[in-house]
Amino acid sequence: MKLVDRMRLSIRRRAGHVVLRSELAGLGSASQVSDALRTLQRDGDLVRLGSGVYAKARRDAQTRTVRPAADFQTLAREAAAKLHMTPGSAASGHNAPIARSNNGNIVLDTGHRRLSRKLALGERRVSYINDRTRAKVAPASDRRLVIPATNVAEFVRDLASRHQVSYSPTMSDQWAETVTKLAGDPVRTGPVQDLLVALQRAGKLSTAQMTTLLVNYLRERKQRVRSI
Repeated sequence: MKLVDRMRLSIRRRAGHVVLRSELAGLGSASQVSDALRTLQRDGDLVRLGSGVYAKARRDAQTRTVRPAADFQTLAREAAAKLHMTPGSAASGHNAPIARSNNGNIVLDTGHRRLSRKLALGERRVSYINDRTRAKVAPASDRRLVIPATNVAEFVRDLASRHQVSYSPTMSDQWAETVTKLAGDPVRTGPVQDLLVALQRAGKLSTAQMTTLLVNYLRERKQRVRSI
């Protein structure tokens, strides 16, 4: 059996959606594995997320378009867990606080670690936030605004009320939501996330501030769910 066929069989038998090059390295020499990975990408069995990181994929029989077998948020979580990019074990990393911005990019909470590993799928990217950046005070434009790590939802509602800001979906929001649903990517938003988007659009929060608040909110909500 050819190496590419053995790798294809190995990939199909593996649980999950993300495959690391290191998991396949024992099947052949470095150059052979590289050639086989290129073939698997060309055949639509894999898509590349980053250096040594791939996602299972499938080719549509009619359009011939190659699509990953899972949405980008799921792939980012699984890759982070396998690469131990988040606090704790791989199991806890799979459920690490993660946020999706309104442009489809992913923000990953890495705890105390500072990472720069590039992970992407098409135009969508993974960026990182850690304990140091999360605790930063707002820029000079508003030194009074200190980003909280607790009671984030209440802080966001108070901030929106103080600035008389409310969320109203735009045509681009509705278009993005429709495209996301058609792509099979679950849409998980709520009133707090919507208010953060509205505050950023109104110029009351920078993109960095909005991202930090969003990750802090998701982290706090996750901790409360665990404690029940």
